[in-house]
Amino acid sequence: MKQLVSILLILMSFIANAQTPYSQSLENGKIVDTAKYKATYQLRYKNHPDDKDYMEDTRILLIGKEKYKDCSEILLHFDSIHTEESRRGSSTYSNPAGNPWPLEIIGSLQNKTANIKYRLPIMTGTLRYEELLPTLAWNFVPDSSMTILGYECQEATTEYAGRIYKAWFTTELPLPYGPYKFGGLPGLILRIQDAEGQYNWECSGFEKCSEPIMSYEYDNEKGCSPEDAAKTIARYFKSPYTFLSSGMGGARIMVRGSDGKFRNSSDIEEQSIPYKPLEIK
Repeated sequence: MKQLVSILLILMSFIANAQTPYSQSLENGKIVDTAKYKATYQLRYKNHPDDKDYMEDTRILLIGKEKYKDCSEILLHFDSIHTEESRRGSSTYSNPAGNPWPLEIIGSLQNKTANIKYRLPIMTGTLRYEELLPTLAWNFVPDSSMTILGYECQEATTEYAGRIYKAWFTTELPLPYGPYKFGGLPGLILRIQDAEGQYNWECSGFEKCSEPIMSYEYDNEKGCSPEDAAKTIARYFKSPYTFLSSGMGGARIMVRGSDGKFRNSSDIEEQSIPYKPLEIK
């Protein structure tokens, strides 16, 4: 793994931002389908329901004949910049702005499978795993109505992986898709959130398109099971200093305290990040 610096500086008061992965090259990719439709969602989420502030990401949902892809537009933007810089001979990396959700998924409703990649913080690798897409049991809420982006929507609820979700879908767009693993309704999901309000998606744009759905291979990908991926992600949130140091070949982690002084992370108590996974069970 390439390592830019031997000392990684993390501000203690902003350690949650350290979960953002560095930009990656998009040189190694292949077309897996062609998108006919593109939906853009604004995602507001928290690492834990008790967090005061939300983080935000812009998500792209590409819908093709056989596959769909859900990924962060922010990460894709910075990856594209890094790719162009690399072609010009630059070896610099950038830490994307904002708080993009570092998960992307390419799913197929035909064989009910999902190929998922979770990009770990800074330059500590990417988890790659495959699992079956859920068959969600939706309950339709009678006499419910809401207009989103000019489309008449109906409410439906479901339970998945330990959370209860409320969704708004429109039959004016008869596409059985939505962000993440949500789908199976008689129309595109334009808004969905869990009962705790930890994760909130709302569609901000929809258009017809003809765009390749790309599957990229990132640096230091690690194939694993969904269970091992969940354990690895939880380990980062529990011990971020230790995780980052070991993941970057033993790089020394310096932490700046409220007094403005930097200290070696090994000399202070490990600071965990409150975390409740999207899929609880």
